Amino acid sequence: MTYKNEMYNFLKKIINKKLLTKFLINIFDYTGLEDYNYISRLSSNKDAIILDIYDNVTVNRFNRYCFNFNKKSSTVFNEEYNNVFVTNIAVLNTIDDNNNLIKLAYLFKLSKKDRIEYANTFLDKEFINLL
Repeated sequence: MTYKNEMYNFLKKIINKKLLTKFLINIFDYTGLEDYNYISRLSSNKDAIILDIYDNVTVNRFNRYCFNFNKKSSTVFNEEYNNVFVTNIAVLNTIDDNNNLIKLAYLFKLSKKDRIEYANTFLDKEFINLL
């Protein structure tokens, strides 16, 4: 199984366990987010996992997070496209960081053995159990 598939399966488990709101608050720093005031979509293609969040609580209501699993020149690239705020993260370029979003990406370039140990530094036990 590839790192991309492992991340996708992890995110699917979070959604299926109805933990997405808690996850978004912890990783993406949303405030005021409740189960009823956003919709989300998780998708995947050959090289990336895409998480779309459409909410009623932030200034940037339409957010797309693309976790790219191919080599890129930069680690994080932000852009706006038709009022959608896109954050592209080159997972394979990430290094340990203080930002939980970058930590999440970095987590999925580690071996399974190292992943659990690293996850304990920033993830809630509910999420670690899903790894």
